[in-house]
Amino acid sequence: MFSRFTKLMDRLGGGIAGVLNLIGGLALVALIPSFAWLVFGRYVLNETPTWVEQFSLILIVLITFPVAAAGMRDNSHLAVSFFRDALPSKVAAVVAMISYAAMAWFGYWMLMGGMDLVAFNWGKQMPIIHISDGWRSVPMAVCGAGIAFYSVVNILKIIARWNTISKAKFYHDDLLNKDAD
Repeated sequence: MFSRFTKLMDRLGGGIAGVLNLIGGLALVALIPSFAWLVFGRYVLNETPTWVEQFSLILIVLITFPVAAAGMRDNSHLAVSFFRDALPSKVAAVVAMISYAAMAWFGYWMLMGGMDLVAFNWGKQMPIIHISDGWRSVPMAVCGAGIAFYSVVNILKIIARWNTISKAKFYHDDLLNKDAD
């Protein structure tokens, strides 16, 4: 039952990660022509489009934050795991759970801080493009929620696959992506 719930949460997380990566990818694709227009306007037309700066700030947070959250699911984020992975598998798994618990705590506070920033800035408008300044902080809140969610799911995966992990010679994140024996 627990293993089935963990698989369901992991599958749900996979779908969410796909959406987060899609958002980041589309924002990256939109960023390129907007900067091309900026360069063309500045150097060819001799009239700098001022909206590009504000628009690009939104795109940068849409690239950075959602993709960072999706990286937590795939364990493709920046991590120093050399020492943890050199430990015996059971000890390393416990260290990994402590690490994921700390990341879940960080993600929770990032979510709360992002929501506070959204609420604080929602009544303000960004200059030139005239949309709510709160939109700059929405990706931060989404990233915090994603980090917390994926960290908890990784803890559940360690617990669900404890037998496989304890039989392994060394702990590594790939053990979380295999079915428990």
